[in-house]
Amino acid sequence: MMTKFLIFFLFLAFICVFSQKISGEYYPIESKCKLYLKIDCKNNFVFSTIGNKKIKGIVKVLKEGNVTYLEFDNLSSMFANDTIYIQNSGNSINPYLHFKECDEKFIHLIKRKKEGKILQNNSSGKK
Repeated sequence: MMTKFLIFFLFLAFICVFSQKISGEYYPIESKCKLYLKIDCKNNFVFSTIGNKKIKGIVKVLKEGNVTYLEFDNLSSMFANDTIYIQNSGNSINPYLHFKECDEKFIHLIKRKKEGKILQNNSSGKK
């Protein structure tokens, strides 16, 4: 009995530790896009828009090699460097629009630190 509890506890702790990498509050880089995202350590998410529209669910994390994909119900995205990349609209052959409130083909949401500052990607390698 104690062994089952220990295994369950370690599994739950692993899930929360892994999820800590994606958990947080995300804000748009583009000023035109008013879409906000919050992910907790249990992978529950809430998308919020300026018009108080909310989409809730559980995000699935998929890793393929060095690439991390996030699936928010019927919305797929890519995650890298504390940024979530979402293709918001399709094309003439495959037309779709996920968020009407955001008039962008691609949405980039960046993670905000707990102090309220947006993390900056350091692509130049300088500190």
